[in-house]
Amino acid sequence: MSRIMLIDDEQPILDALQRLISRAGWQVSTFTDPVLALNCARKTPFSLVISDYRMATMNGAEFLNKLNKIQPDIYKIMLSGQANQEGIISAINEGSIHHFMNKPWNNDQLLSLINKGVNHFEGRQKELSKLNKTTLSKQEVNDWYEEALEKSSPGITKVRKNPMGWIELD
Repeated sequence: MSRIMLIDDEQPILDALQRLISRAGWQVSTFTDPVLALNCARKTPFSLVISDYRMATMNGAEFLNKLNKIQPDIYKIMLSGQANQEGIISAINEGSIHHFMNKPWNNDQLLSLINKGVNHFEGRQKELSKLNKTTLSKQEVNDWYEEALEKSSPGITKVRKNPMGWIELD
């Protein structure tokens, strides 16, 4: 199950987001303190984070920049009602956010975005899992080779082979 981190220094905002997101079936962890959220991220993997931009001890761009060093593949959403254009640019550049949303948010849009983010994260994890495999079976090597051949020369893998694997010509 996907785990989602919410961080905002306003508890009523966190409560509203937590109700919405947990009703949709996701596990939610909430934080009002960015330092506590970062400490948790060192121990617990998250698929997605929704961070406020303006917080008392650290802005959202700084928080996401630090979080990015701990969990670089986490899908990052910035949610703010007070960020100016400079703040948004900072969040994008420093925090490597995937999406920026204004407060107040539209529940359906936010849930759709969360679904997209979780799917993005899970797809990325599958890719990394494939890349981190140290050994491939003979069939996996053959499949990989045929896929590479097909990409470089479409149609080339559509040949007749004899039982020994040799290509037969007409």
